[in-house]
Amino acid sequence: MAPETPFPGAYLDIKEFLEWIMNHQSKISFIDSQVYMTGDSAGGELCVACGLTDKKHQIRKLFPMYAALDITDTNKTMYHWQYSDYDMDPSEEKFIRARLNKFIYVNNVIRLLYPGNDSVENPLISPVYAHDFSDFPDITMIEAEFDYYLQSNKYFAKKLRQAGKNVEEVLYKGIDHGFLDRSRSCNQSEDMLQLIAKEINK
Repeated sequence: MAPETPFPGAYLDIKEFLEWIMNHQSKISFIDSQVYMTGDSAGGELCVACGLTDKKHQIRKLFPMYAALDITDTNKTMYHWQYSDYDMDPSEEKFIRARLNKFIYVNNVIRLLYPGNDSVENPLISPVYAHDFSDFPDITMIEAEFDYYLQSNKYFAKKLRQAGKNVEEVLYKGIDHGFLDRSRSCNQSEDMLQLIAKEINK
């Protein structure tokens, strides 16, 4: 990842790995024409980027978790990011705003390091700018109620629906960005992992 490997390094790595899996199925005892993909935060964004360029239809379904789908300056977002879009209990508002502000800062740093010579409006960097969904697979978007990226991801889901794509949104209440990291102490994390496993095992 950036700064050591700015865009498109990580994206190309995943595309190459996906191609390797499909071309070496016998070596890994994998017999299928498609795969499921999941990832959290930046990994979720990379999943979505792969979905946007899935011309061989190798992906059956995506499960991005609180994906970072837009690194645009908060004040310049197309969907007008604002604190008031979060339903904050007054007793917890100070803490929630602090968490949101942390990711505004993180987003500012990512915007300086990750794009390299590309624009943040490149859909493979910020998928909210995508317009061509012709090759995009089915998707279950897993979101957190107080995640900074929730607003961008809801906007992206709306664009997918307008394009006629199959979209499911799962929102976990009372939690924010990165809750997969707390899987041993967070019921929402366990539920999320079970949800993905059940979908894959259908």
